[in-house]
This record gives sequence, structure tokens and C-alpha cells, in this order.
Amino acid sequence: MWTKSHSLTLSRFMTSLFLLLVTAGALGMPLILNWYIGYAGKNSDIYLRLLYTLRISAIPAFIALICLGRLLKNIDGGQIFVSRNVRLLRILSWCCFTAAGIFLVMTFNYVTGLFVVISAAFMGLILRVVKNVIAQAIELKQENDLTV
Repeated sequence: MWTKSHSLTLSRFMTSLFLLLVTAGALGMPLILNWYIGYAGKNSDIYLRLLYTLRISAIPAFIALICLGRLLKNIDGGQIFVSRNVRLLRILSWCCFTAAGIFLVMTFNYVTGLFVVISAAFMGLILRVVKNVIAQAIELKQENDLTV
């Protein structure tokens, strides 16, 4: 049977797994790009542009995964409608917008990055809406706590 604790455990596991994958990807990026360029038959002049883009985009990915882990920890502790979660959601959304900006620069040379731009920007927008909903819920909760 699927429960709340199973869902949180899976989410925390996947967050840790992605943190490991981003770390391995950032460190092994030169090897991955050499393989990709050879496999896809691409011109090797895109190597440095892809390397810089992917390594720079790893920074907001690390920050987002750390914030996601903290958010999951708060949820696991029963702290859902707290201002800390609003701050974490805000940071997560800005990480998405930052990644979209990084890949937008890359799309001038490599058009397939446009998919990442649109996806990251849309995810950032969704996170902003969720952040606003949580912030409004916190305000309502505080008003209700004062009305006794």
C-alpha cells in the first residue's frame, strides 16, 4: 500500500540520486561530451560551448536539489505552512529561471537547447504559483491562529 511515508522516502531517495548524478555528470562532463560528439558526428567546435553551458548549469541544479531536500525534510517533520518553505520554493523557482537563462544563451548556437529553456521556465512558473499559494495559506493560518 502506498502511503505518505513511502512517497516522502521515494522523493528523498530520488533527490539524493539526482544529486549524485549531477555531481558525477559535472565531474565527468569532458568524457561525456567527447563520447557525444563522436557518437552524434557533431563538429568538435561545439565542445567548449557545451562544456561551459552544462558545467555552469550544474550550479543551479545543485542549489535546487539541496533546497528540494530541505523542503522534503520540512514536510517530513510536519512543517508545511511555514515561511521557510516559501523561501525554499522561491529559490527553487529562481534556479529554474537561471537554468532557462543559461540555456537560452546556448540556443543561439545549438537550437535543441530551446526545449530545456521552455521546460525550465515553465517549471519555474509553476513553482512561483505554488509558492504564492503556500504564502497565502500561511497568512490565512496566522489570521486564524490570532482569531480565538
